Amino acid sequence: MGFKFRTYAIGQDLLTLEFQGLTPLFLRQIMSGLKAHFGQHLDILAVNGSLSLFEKNISNSQTAIEGFLSDFRLSGADKPHCWELAVHYNGADLEALSLQLGLSTKQIIELHQSQTYTLEGFGFLPGFFYASSLPKALHVARKNTPALRVPRRSVAIAGGQTGVYPVETSGGWHVLGEIAFDLFDHRSQPPMLMNVGDELRFKSVNKQELHEWSQAWMQVANRKQLLTCSR
Repeated sequence: MGFKFRTYAIGQDLLTLEFQGLTPLFLRQIMSGLKAHFGQHLDILAVNGSLSLFEKNISNSQTAIEGFLSDFRLSGADKPHCWELAVHYNGADLEALSLQLGLSTKQIIELHQSQTYTLEGFGFLPGFFYASSLPKALHVARKNTPALRVPRRSVAIAGGQTGVYPVETSGGWHVLGEIAFDLFDHRSQPPMLMNVGDELRFKSVNKQELHEWSQAWMQVANRKQLLTCSR
């Protein structure tokens, strides 16, 4: 299966590839193909239908990459892995969101965990993912004034997406709650279990249950199995 794309260089060391109508799973296939052909060292960031390639003097390889993409054929064999994250919905923005959206905090929590999301890509910070399919009732613009401090592990929403802050930082997304552990670890290989095209679900837990999830994460040998969807 072929596809339409366009490429453009942003300076010498960044090449962006834009694709028409490709799902995140297909983007993942292309990422794997590029790394297999041009080298595993190639740094690729996928987000919202595009790939950004970072490498010294990558713009010199633009013609070769365009030729590779023109010949590349997609297959329909890939299946998304489904991840489930336990969330303690104690977010600093729940009350304000309740007023803004005209929903109770209970409704916000129920809506947020009612969906199966798709990981569209990563960006903003290492390990910060963009997951689509947020219920329309929860669609909300970013804050007009970003918060100066958003705690790491915060589960938040903005626009039609949800994500988790991997580190403490400033940010304009609305915080709903927190997860029990760090999903991103630069010392691990890969540094994050989740991948572009995977599915994601959330489930509500109380403070004690969140602590139990933290302990399980520290002790379990198979973290992939721990986070695999149970429903």
